[in-house]
Amino acid sequence: MGNHRHRLPGLRVRRALGLLSLAAASVPAFAADCPTGQFRAHDGPDTASALEIAPNGRFRYVLSEGAVDEGAEGKWICDQGVLKLTTLPTPKPAEFRLDKVSDSKDADFALIVTGPDGRSIAAVDFRLEMPQGEPVTGYTQDDGWSRDLGNTRPVSVQVAEPFFGTVSPVFPLPQRKGIKIHIVLIPNDIGVAAFKDTPVTQEDDRLVLHWRGRAIPYRLATED
Repeated sequence: MGNHRHRLPGLRVRRALGLLSLAAASVPAFAADCPTGQFRAHDGPDTASALEIAPNGRFRYVLSEGAVDEGAEGKWICDQGVLKLTTLPTPKPAEFRLDKVSDSKDADFALIVTGPDGRSIAAVDFRLEMPQGEPVTGYTQDDGWSRDLGNTRPVSVQVAEPFFGTVSPVFPLPQRKGIKIHIVLIPNDIGVAAFKDTPVTQEDDRLVLHWRGRAIPYRLATED
């Protein structure tokens, strides 16, 4: 739904170690044709990521890129030379909840998305379905979003945060003028990558993590 950048407030990434501690030099070992060791991403200047594959069958991962900070730890298996990562414990995904519909005194229609602490969240994409014609789409600002829609009343709203892929249900809306929609983003384990047999392949001297439609290359970490 959008590619604008805005770091979500209050994200709590549960990770066991930071990028610096992953950067220590290591010599790769092999377990059933899969390499172990500590690896750093080589995917452009805006991507800082590290992946540790421990010989005891555990892994740790961290990534910082633009508005995204995420991490994970869990177990790995080796399947015909392909590492498969599974996050443990399984993270609980973030969710959107419709908090309330109140009267809007300043606009014909208003939408605000906040965290549980009441602080508004910008850069949340939304889609308003109209009774006829094309939907109205956009994204929230620091103070939400509002507009005079004339005599047309949206029949539903759906929101999504574009960084971790959290999408709300479709919320039906009351058919009256002057309403303010308050939606709350419940973070749960947002920022914890939900790997489930997520593959890491070997290509020449690199490991390649296949995640969210991307192929992120890693090379063995060396001492700075």
